[in-house]
Amino acid sequence: MGHKELWKEAFGDTDQYIDYYFKEKAGRSRVYSKYVDDALVSMMFFTPYEVVYRGRGIICPYIVGVATKESHRRRGYMRMLLEQGLKEAEARGCELAFLCPADESIYEPFGFRGVQYRKQLTVSGCGLVRGRYAVSCFADLTEEEKTQAAAFAADRLASSDFDLYMKRSVAYYEGVQKEMEALDGGVLVMREGPAIHGIAAYTYEEGQYDVTELLCAVPDGPEAVETVCGFLTKGSGEAVLFSDGQFLDQVDGVGIIRKTERRPSIMLKELAESRVAERLRVYINDIT
Repeated sequence: MGHKELWKEAFGDTDQYIDYYFKEKAGRSRVYSKYVDDALVSMMFFTPYEVVYRGRGIICPYIVGVATKESHRRRGYMRMLLEQGLKEAEARGCELAFLCPADESIYEPFGFRGVQYRKQLTVSGCGLVRGRYAVSCFADLTEEEKTQAAAFAADRLASSDFDLYMKRSVAYYEGVQKEMEALDGGVLVMREGPAIHGIAAYTYEEGQYDVTELLCAVPDGPEAVETVCGFLTKGSGEAVLFSDGQFLDQVDGVGIIRKTERRPSIMLKELAESRVAERLRVYINDIT
């Protein structure tokens, strides 16, 4: 069994997404593996990302693909790999590491703390909404338009009071576009005339649209949501999940259900500073 096979067994992702991940991301990750009798039984990936941390650009690992073959669990393999990866990351000068936990209790003993709790909205009756913004697919934009879209996102986050977020650039969104395509989705840019009012990433799995990120000014949230719903459903009346509602506090009305998850979507461990991670304001999407 190789890494792709263990990933499939552990997470059940589609072959399309697994092929994408191992083509685009695994090669730039530090992969920690445990073998027993030459057979892979445990693994995890430390994938480097550019982030903005308290106003500074740094690179830190996003820990993903944490999996142990069922027949070899509870033998300390995950602990061994995680401790090795964190030790080496700290030695390289990384200031923090973060992950999206399946169960936060697994990572709390290692010093990880929940720093982000996802706000969700489900919008039903989407066939009734009509947004005012024009929508373009990021992949179809000119290079100049892509630069403008990435700058909009970077400015939107820089003007927020987040302590930590992913650095936005054309290369970042080109990567997100590939990842969304592997999940039958894409990246959308919303305009009114020349002005950009929002940028959204979405997937389509098991008959459900999931807007994994929508960046916009908070007052623009209602129009941005209507625009995305109208574009995706084309009047079919399908429900659309907005799993990231960070900028959608002013969205309300009939057919909208709001929920804040109690389980953290992101946990973080500070490697170089003795600060309390819970005090950080973090905006990181687990599909990046």
